[in-house]
Amino acid sequence: MLRGKRYALSWVPGIWQQSAKNELTRAESGRVFLQRAILQRAVLQGAVLLGAILLVPGRIDAAESHQSTTSDTARAEAIHAIPLAKLSPRHRRQVRKVIEHATLYRRLPTCVVDCNPGLFTYVARNPEVMVAIWRELGVTHVQLQRTGPYTFDFKDSSGTTGKLTLVEQQCDANAQNRLVLWAEGSYEAKPLTHPVKAQCVLLLRSGSLKETNGRRFVAAQLDTFVHVDRASLQLFAKAIHPWVGATVDRNFSDTLTFISHLSHTAELRPEAIDKLAGKLTGIYSDRREQLVRVAYQCADDSQQWQADHQAQSKTSDTRLARFTEGGVGKGKEGRAER
Repeated sequence: MLRGKRYALSWVPGIWQQSAKNELTRAESGRVFLQRAILQRAVLQGAVLLGAILLVPGRIDAAESHQSTTSDTARAEAIHAIPLAKLSPRHRRQVRKVIEHATLYRRLPTCVVDCNPGLFTYVARNPEVMVAIWRELGVTHVQLQRTGPYTFDFKDSSGTTGKLTLVEQQCDANAQNRLVLWAEGSYEAKPLTHPVKAQCVLLLRSGSLKETNGRRFVAAQLDTFVHVDRASLQLFAKAIHPWVGATVDRNFSDTLTFISHLSHTAELRPEAIDKLAGKLTGIYSDRREQLVRVAYQCADDSQQWQADHQAQSKTSDTRLARFTEGGVGKGKEGRAER
């Protein structure tokens, strides 16, 4: 169980112990999760229009808060967490329409990963960089192009196109983040005779904690609200939920694991991230430069952590040695007196 310093994480009650245990187990498998994450076309933070159409309510016990859920309690909590008053009038109307008339709602499993909070926040605010990395690795044909400070165009090779807008964000260096995204798009492919249009609201929240050995962990949770224009497809979406829901949940988990491995690479080999950033296409130069700065900051933070950890270990060893020597001495004196 993680017993270090905790930040405000009231939205994930009861999940830290189980999720952290799962993360520590995953860490032992090393780079295996890197391949799985990128090959499964993980759910993109924000750009999940096709996946959103298929995100349908399941029947998962809401008491298992580290699992996915579609409960009314979770839904009400997520709606309450969206700061409608802070949105522009236009975005407030768009978001309210989706959350109040959502065809589908789903809260994906909360995931905890070993990750530098600064890098996690960078990726959350720049999802197009993650997609560009996947394209450079040759494992996806998805395109997510930034068209403005808070807007993106999305397209994949399966017939999905759309637009994504970051309508509100509250982020800090400790990954205490809240991002609200609104997306609209369409899916057009066989056997459908007409395009399927949908709107989606995504609420991404994250927080971080420091373990007793000084390592930083990040927890992330994604709530999704989807409004499908064609009512005739709602029954179809619900019917295929048993096959789709688990896959989407796993994709989100693998996405977070990929970010964790990206963070680990930045800690050990920031020059590799520097080289990779220079190869990314469709990314503004200032975003690439920021990625490089974040990578080298990860390396600096890791070196500082190692120095602090070694110093802490030496101090603990010294105290243990003194305690052991004192205990042995007293034991001998006690036997001599007897």
